Amino acid sequence: MVCSRCGKFLEEEDRRTHGREILCEDCYMDILSPPRTCDPWATFTASRLKEQVLSPAGERIVERIGHEPPPTFEELMQITGLDAKALEREIAALRHAERIRAVMLPEGKKGFAPFQA
Repeated sequence: MVCSRCGKFLEEEDRRTHGREILCEDCYMDILSPPRTCDPWATFTASRLKEQVLSPAGERIVERIGHEPPPTFEELMQITGLDAKALEREIAALRHAERIRAVMLPEGKKGFAPFQA
């Protein structure tokens, strides 16, 4: 049996169902809880933490964003080695913590820059 979203092979005990789809746990969680970069409650909560501990990927993202020009999503994928889904979650967490923000680049692409209050 394979996941109908990502094609990963599944053991019987590892499969999840959502509607008519048979999913792996990762795809199932993405359906139930997709990353949201604009979440006022998450931003309120994260901004009030006394200490914000970043993941290793988060640290690489913040370090790169501190330099010009602003990196694109694709560049951040290369820097971190994360796939698109994992990078979306990392970016959402950094935006909630008010560490980064999205910016429009001259060529019409979206880039990322340091957060400015």
